[in-house]
Amino acid sequence: MRELKWLVINLIVLSFFGCKCPTKIKKEFIEEREKEKKPEITSIIKPEVTPSTIDTKTPDETKPKKEEGKATYEEITAAIKEEEIPVTPIPTDVKFVKPEEIHPELKGIFENIYFDFDKYNIREDAAQTLKKIGDYLLKNPEIKILIEGHCDERGTREYNLVLGEQRALSARRFLIVMGVSPKRLYTVSYGEDMPADPRSNEEAWAKNRRCEFKIEVKK
Repeated sequence: MRELKWLVINLIVLSFFGCKCPTKIKKEFIEEREKEKKPEITSIIKPEVTPSTIDTKTPDETKPKKEEGKATYEEITAAIKEEEIPVTPIPTDVKFVKPEEIHPELKGIFENIYFDFDKYNIREDAAQTLKKIGDYLLKNPEIKILIEGHCDERGTREYNLVLGEQRALSARRFLIVMGVSPKRLYTVSYGEDMPADPRSNEEAWAKNRRCEFKIEVKK
């Protein structure tokens, strides 16, 4: 009986001073965890950017520079723009004759120039002839010339008239770039109507794709 009494007393003491119920223990555990502070992110690390990491070159600077030197034939002819240059009307009180009719030596200066098939750009061999003509005209400012454009027989007549005109205008532009006044340079197209060689083969066609030069004289 005495042992039972002491057991009851011990249980009462433990309930007040040494034992906590599971619910209370769980609540205190949760409160303690909530008090814990998580680490705060105070800064963001960014990759370092320095002038050496930035490409400051422009697209043109990244291209290799062209070596200095004389202009090529292609660069010279590319400078001759095909913009519209007013055409000088042919006066009615003059006529045009072959250069050798004025002086035999002029035949070696005012030589024909020739073109590739269906083309009107100035070839390199034609450019050399035009330079001689331009130099002579610059030294003799009173002379005016007629530039005749011709074609071979291939293609329609209408097409060849236009092509012949473009050939004459190409020669005229070349001389203007050299410094000859446009007012001294007349042009006309004969298309396929006045062949230098009437045959129908490659040799004849090459001769017919040409420009001829005539010199102005008073009637």
